Amino acid sequence: MAYRLPAVPFLRLRFTLAAVHEAVLPSYKGSLLRGAFGHALRRTVCVMGPQQPCPTCMLRQQCAYTRLFETLIEPGAPVPRFLRGLPTAPRPYIFECRDERKHYLAGESLPFDLILLGQAVALHPFAIFAVSQMAEQGLGFKRIPFRLENCAWESKKQTAKSKEQEVDEWRLLYEGTTKRLLETPTPQLANRQTDQPSNGLTLNFLTPTRLKFQNDLAIDFTFRMLVFKMIRRVLELAHFHAPEAKIDWEFHPLLVAADAVQIVQRDLRWVDWERRSNRQKTEMLMGGFVGEMVLAGELAPFMELLRICEVVHVGKGCVFGNGKIFCSDQSPRELPRESPRDQSRGENVEGR
Repeated sequence: MAYRLPAVPFLRLRFTLAAVHEAVLPSYKGSLLRGAFGHALRRTVCVMGPQQPCPTCMLRQQCAYTRLFETLIEPGAPVPRFLRGLPTAPRPYIFECRDERKHYLAGESLPFDLILLGQAVALHPFAIFAVSQMAEQGLGFKRIPFRLENCAWESKKQTAKSKEQEVDEWRLLYEGTTKRLLETPTPQLANRQTDQPSNGLTLNFLTPTRLKFQNDLAIDFTFRMLVFKMIRRVLELAHFHAPEAKIDWEFHPLLVAADAVQIVQRDLRWVDWERRSNRQKTEMLMGGFVGEMVLAGELAPFMELLRICEVVHVGKGCVFGNGKIFCSDQSPRELPRESPRDQSRGENVEGR
C-alpha cells in the first residue's frame, strides 16, 4: 500500500501595497514583511499589553496572535515521539515576495503573497487587517508608509474543456478603498492529485533553501535526505495545524524507496542575504542554495510529497519565503542572483 500524506488545507492571499512616499527596502523582503506583520498583528489583537509574555498569558489559546504568528506548544500536550524536543511549533504561514526591487517611487506597487496553513486559514480577516496596519505604520528602516490597495485569493475553477481539470483563478477578496471583505474564500488542499511523471524531472529551488544535516547547513545531499526533510515539514504542519488530518508516522518504506532515485545533475549555488533579529539585536546571515537538480528513477511515490512542498516549502526559514521549490520539465527563467560560496554555515537561529 502506497504511503499517504496528510491533507494540509491552505489559502494563498496576494496583497498589493502602494508606496505613499518614495521608499528604499531590502532586496529580500520576507524577513521585513514577517516582522512588520507580527508587530501589527499583536498591536491589533493583544488585550494584555506588551509587558505580558505570550507563553504565560492566560488568553494564549484563544488569541489570534499566538494561534497565527507565534504558535506555542502547550505544556503536557501530546507530541509524537518523532516530534519531541521541538521548542516551538512550525508557524502556519509563509511570506512569498519575488519582487527584489530596492527603490519604490510614490504610487508604485509592492506585491507579495501570504500563505495561511491549516487552522490559520480561518484567521484570514486578522491577517488582512494586520497587513493593512503594517502598511500604514510604515516599512523599512525609515518606516515609509504604504497603503493596502487590495487583496486577492487563489481559487480553482474547472476548465471549459474538461470538468476534471482545474486552473488557478484569482478572486478579489478585500478592497482597500472600502475596507471590507467581499466574500468568504475556500481553502485548497496542498496534496492535490497530479499526473504521474516519467522517470525524470527537474526540481527547481527558487528561493534560498537551508537544509541542515547534523546541525550544519549543506548543499551536498542525497534524494533520500531531501525526502526526509520534506516529510518532516509536512507532518509537523499537519500535527500542529490540521487536527483533522490522518497522519501515518510509519514512513520508513518511502525513505527506502528514495534510495532508488538518483540526482543525475546538480546545479546549485549559494545566495546570502541578511536579516535583522530584533530579539538578539544583531544581523544574521540567512542564505541558502538556489538552482536545480535533475532527478531520475521511480518518482511516482514522491509526486504528492513534491507537490505539497511546492506550497509549504522545505528547510529552515520557510516563514521568510526560503525553500520554495517547483517541479518541471524545464528550468524557470528567473532565479535569485548568484552569490558564490565555498562552504556551508551552521547558524542556529532560524524561522520555521
